[in-house]
Amino acid sequence: PFTRGVSFYKLDPSSGLIVTGFDVPEPAVVKSGSLDLFVGTVQRKLSAEPARMVAIVTWLAYMGIVFFSDGILPGANALQLEQRTWEEVRDLSINFFLVSPILHLPFAPVVHPMLEGVFNLLLSWAAMFAGFLSDEREDKPNIFPMLPAVAGMQFLTSAFLLPYLALRTSEELESGDVVYKEDVSGVEETLGEFQWLGAMMGAVGSGSVAWFFFARADEFGSAFSERYASFMDLLSIDRVGSSFIVDLGIFALFQGWLVDDDMRRRGIDIDGGEMASMRNVAKFFPFFGLAAYLTLRPPLPEKQ
Repeated sequence: PFTRGVSFYKLDPSSGLIVTGFDVPEPAVVKSGSLDLFVGTVQRKLSAEPARMVAIVTWLAYMGIVFFSDGILPGANALQLEQRTWEEVRDLSINFFLVSPILHLPFAPVVHPMLEGVFNLLLSWAAMFAGFLSDEREDKPNIFPMLPAVAGMQFLTSAFLLPYLALRTSEELESGDVVYKEDVSGVEETLGEFQWLGAMMGAVGSGSVAWFFFARADEFGSAFSERYASFMDLLSIDRVGSSFIVDLGIFALFQGWLVDDDMRRRGIDIDGGEMASMRNVAKFFPFFGLAAYLTLRPPLPEKQ
């Protein structure tokens, strides 16, 4: 049964049939296998598109500074497991998308409104990247699948976004080719092609900005200078809040990374045509530009 090795059999002299037997298979050669394949694939991607190095270097710097550094950002690093940090993460999670405080639910904790605004703006921005889920298809697999990346962005934001951008497979479509709706399946099609994703997340983001400026006036004051001063005091000791500010900057820099390939999938001319101005809005106008693009872009064509 083995392709390599040796077999021993005892035969019945009268009948010529096998009575007993045993196999000694040759051990398989130890190979580095998947690791070498992964490294080689990454090297080829970097050679073909050196711009990917920007995402890799940014990710390495982000991980080192946000999670492990001391003194670069305020607050304790992730290895110290500071109790206040986990309590803040818990409270922000309970107030996810501001549902609990808006409904005045009894278990909704009181958190600084500017921190809540930044947190929910960031998560609504991260959710909009689900609009690019057609970047993951059976005929275009990625080393790091996009659906887990988008899900992970709701928890660790740029820690999932940047490696996906660095490792993804580029869209290689010939002139005139498109990706059909039928080529995208499951959650990728349902969520990625949901027409109102951009508008809904844009509304959440707008509400978060309004919350940032006006919410909880009784506890934190109505004057911007007063609210802002207390927010700066919080950030001066808060690693989580400071990391949110870093994430907003990274999202602004990288939100346009997937736009050109998304336009190609839909048969849109990225160098001209009716959507040329929308391309620039999507790539260079943080948050609201992406929300507008996801709302106004044409759907993937259908085969029939």
